[in-house]
Amino acid sequence: MIKKSSKVLEPITSILLAFLVGSLVIVLIGEDPLSTFRVMFSGAFGSSVNISNTLVKTTTLTLSGLSYAFAFRCGLINIGAEGQMYIGALSASVVVLFMPGPGFLVVILALLAGFLGGAIWGLLVGVLKVRFGANEVITTVMLNYAAQYLIQWAVCGPIQDPNSNAAQTVMFEDTYWMHYILPGTKLHTGFLLMILSLVFFGIFLWKTAPGFGMQIVGQNNQAAAYAGISVQKNTLMAMFMAGGFAGLAGAIEVLGVQHRLLKGMASNFGFDGIAVALLGANHPVGMFLSGILLGAMKSGGNAVQMFTRVPSSVVDLIRALVIVFVLINVLSKVLLQVKKEKGATIHG
Repeated sequence: MIKKSSKVLEPITSILLAFLVGSLVIVLIGEDPLSTFRVMFSGAFGSSVNISNTLVKTTTLTLSGLSYAFAFRCGLINIGAEGQMYIGALSASVVVLFMPGPGFLVVILALLAGFLGGAIWGLLVGVLKVRFGANEVITTVMLNYAAQYLIQWAVCGPIQDPNSNAAQTVMFEDTYWMHYILPGTKLHTGFLLMILSLVFFGIFLWKTAPGFGMQIVGQNNQAAAYAGISVQKNTLMAMFMAGGFAGLAGAIEVLGVQHRLLKGMASNFGFDGIAVALLGANHPVGMFLSGILLGAMKSGGNAVQMFTRVPSSVVDLIRALVIVFVLINVLSKVLLQVKKEKGATIHG
């Protein structure tokens, strides 16, 4: 019971500390923190439109966080959600642009293409690790740049809007947009897909044999190999699924929000997703809540920029501090565990 309570209190403590430091920064600027946070809250939840904007951002953030969490549960560090999002967005856009047909069918095919595009990009990382022992942190970061330049080439070349000099495709026909859930808002069906993805994540990891095996690999790959569980197979599966969820996030972003492919469409959602996963302890419920929090800070940050003299970068600072405090907590646990193991070795 105490362990469960600490898992809840730790992220709350990190959030409170981050807002405390943020308050001090706002005071140094010469503004009132309470007034600023009121504007932020209103910008995120003050109306049905604001709430929908927050949930739209929550959708992309949470799916990106799910990408990190899936790999992490298998003992892998996926820093490549940003690149996988780009590839997913590109794959979905190609379907919309070159496979005309009934809107509902095209959207489904585009979402599948987005998932598979990101999954294959993630699988490439798994293959490099299994075949050559390449560190996934390095390869995912490198592939982020490769994906970014690939998108830049595509939207400035073969799929660029012929009537514009901007690095973008033509606007998709509205029949190929994701359906809006609430009239008068931008909340789309991608939000429901995100919920279903979280449910799948929880069921797969804790209710199925492959998910259980994946977690064993993540906890101790040597023990997993001794028990007959294939480390290589689980590594490939984890990176395939991790890349898939990030690719789905990219597809939803272009189909449900931007309605075209842009050069910088990812907008750091891939890296912010890592924050969602860390703050949510890589758990479905935790990631959903942390996704709402960070989505609200993104939406509310725009209101702070518009209606106060506090720059939106202060909100970005608070978001970054949340992660810093979470990482400090994680690092302290790791150091404590190492100290205990050394002590046990000495006394043994």
